[in-house]
Amino acid sequence: MLTPTPRETRIASLACLAGLVALTGCDGGPAGPGSGPASIAVVAGADQRAVAGLRLLDPVVIRVLNQAGGPVAGQHVTFTPGPGSGGPNQGSVTTGQDGEVATSWTLGASPGTQTLTVATGDLTTEVRATAIDIDAELEMLFQPPRATEILAVKTDWAARSPAAQDVAVEFEETISLGGGSAGSLRIVSHTLDGGTHYGAVLVPEAVGDRQVPVLVYLHGGDGGVGLSELQLAGANIGAIRDSFVYVIPSFRGESLSYGGQVWTSTAQQSPWDRDVDDSIALLDAAIQLAPQASPTDINLLGFSRGAGVALLWGAREDRVARIAAFFGPTNFFDPWVKEIVRQTALRNPPPVVGIPALDTLIIQPYIRGDISTAETRIELVRRSGFLFAQDLPQVQLHHGTADFVVPVSQAYALIDAMDELGRGVPDFEAFIYQDGGHDPFSLVDALPRTVDFLSRAFQ
Repeated sequence: MLTPTPRETRIASLACLAGLVALTGCDGGPAGPGSGPASIAVVAGADQRAVAGLRLLDPVVIRVLNQAGGPVAGQHVTFTPGPGSGGPNQGSVTTGQDGEVATSWTLGASPGTQTLTVATGDLTTEVRATAIDIDAELEMLFQPPRATEILAVKTDWAARSPAAQDVAVEFEETISLGGGSAGSLRIVSHTLDGGTHYGAVLVPEAVGDRQVPVLVYLHGGDGGVGLSELQLAGANIGAIRDSFVYVIPSFRGESLSYGGQVWTSTAQQSPWDRDVDDSIALLDAAIQLAPQASPTDINLLGFSRGAGVALLWGAREDRVARIAAFFGPTNFFDPWVKEIVRQTALRNPPPVVGIPALDTLIIQPYIRGDISTAETRIELVRRSGFLFAQDLPQVQLHHGTADFVVPVSQAYALIDAMDELGRGVPDFEAFIYQDGGHDPFSLVDALPRTVDFLSRAFQ
């Protein structure tokens, strides 16, 4: 038997090593049969909806796979739009180590199904998207509300139980109410729907131990509420200033501020709809903490967004006795709202209160097809106080003809609904102010009228 020399052994080892390299490839990955591209998988971005002519919100993500299902790196991939299907931002790209490539896709201008062909070598696959005609979509969405939809919203409201949990007093101080009056302020927290909500409860010193009506101040805007707003309101309601227990909610996702301190409520914003839940829960907490607060004589003073909240609350709860509403939205089926939705769907939202939150909650999910037309219409119904006119308590309405924030058509929607029901004074009175704007001080005699209206609580 011959024994190989050391030199022959080294040569044989090198030959074996060379053979292994040839089999495995230089990068140590599989080469040879089964290692090349065998299929194209669409990882994300298929079957999206967007307005015709706009970019899809999510990129199209592709993965190239070998026969074993592993990724193929360094593979050239092309994206080719079908006729009238717009175009990707990248016509071709090379896969990374994960075998993936991605491209955004701007749809063509014509509504309908559009296609993007993905190819690598001899392999192809097709990605589809739907381009929608926004005007046709909105025509269906903004058809007049139906009785069944109104009933569905009432059923949903009846099933809710916005009860305050974990009620706590975060801060206490004596503050001025204006006009020489003072009161005991408490900043209150509670939990609701998985979030922490903050509000304020204010009991005038002049109330003493008496039980008196509650006045809930519902703020406008979507930037939170400062107690200076209540102090300003208190300075303008004169003789009845010391006659209420005041409740001031912030709304979820917004802040309450006083004296340089800020308390921010959590949970996702839900303008108008869940604003009511937050306010109901805070009122219950206030009644627990302040025995002076009457649980059965609740009065609401709302401005702008807060006026819309007040009307919806009044339709939901019998304990609300009266509502003073200044220039708030009442009708989400109005052409004004339709145009706001159109602009927002085109990704050019106007600077209107509540729209950023509604875009996230409703408008973009509707455009993408995540929620149906029927579901979206319910969201409009549940924010339209005029549809529940028969369920409202006494209401005094104020609106100016030169209001360029919330148009006066919103007031007329409620006026017409009340007229159809035959509801007039004292149940309902509306004041339309020529050349009045989105400011209570531009509405001549509005504040004295409000004082007279709220004074009914003491008659």
